[in-house]
Amino acid sequence: MKTWIFAGLCDKSETLIYVCKMLASSDHSVLLVDATEKRKYPFYIGYLDEDLLLTEFAGFDVASGFEHAAALDEYLQKAGSSLEKYDYVIYDLELQDFCSSEQWRKASALVWITDYEIWTLEQGSRWLKDAVHRHFSGKQNPEMHKVIVRAVDEWFGRDYLDGYFSHLPITWKQEPIIIPWNELDMALKLRNEHIRKLHMKPLSRRYKKNLCQLVQSLTDWNQKQVNRALRNAERRRA
Repeated sequence: MKTWIFAGLCDKSETLIYVCKMLASSDHSVLLVDATEKRKYPFYIGYLDEDLLLTEFAGFDVASGFEHAAALDEYLQKAGSSLEKYDYVIYDLELQDFCSSEQWRKASALVWITDYEIWTLEQGSRWLKDAVHRHFSGKQNPEMHKVIVRAVDEWFGRDYLDGYFSHLPITWKQEPIIIPWNELDMALKLRNEHIRKLHMKPLSRRYKKNLCQLVQSLTDWNQKQVNRALRNAERRRA
């Protein structure tokens, strides 16, 4: 089982759903865990009239409504299952203490996701500094990937972002991965939410390219495998 923690205060739901779809379309079992403050995922996948705990969507499972990861683990055990049954467990994390310090430290990948909104950058920098202090105090600096989502402008350079995050006790892996955002990508996100289905083919070419770059950076897949995963995800509608 690989555990990926995608931490950050911005809405990263569509990016994580697309990542999960690519993994699931490559015959991997995937659990996406909603650890957002507002528990948004039931609205995205169409369960509005009941308390959503665990449900299947687009070939992967989504867990929402849990106060912390330990409660999710207990729920799965009572159902005769466990986190270990999944190939990938992916957390959309806005709640610092949803995952234990041990889970933070043992995660297969830690990913910081932000957009360019000034509130997200200012508050996110404070949030991340506090999270690292809580979960890695006295330990070696954690290694993290950095991802920028919903990027609509190219004038933000690396030095600009470094002003918010370079002072943190974090070892950043490679250059930031920037997920572009245009009207087509936004329209598809809204359409998917309203029809409660997941289509990926209409995504812009740049979005797909950088999404593949993200998946490849987190897996041991080569370019051919990543491209195949994207094609499978585009063909499989849910």
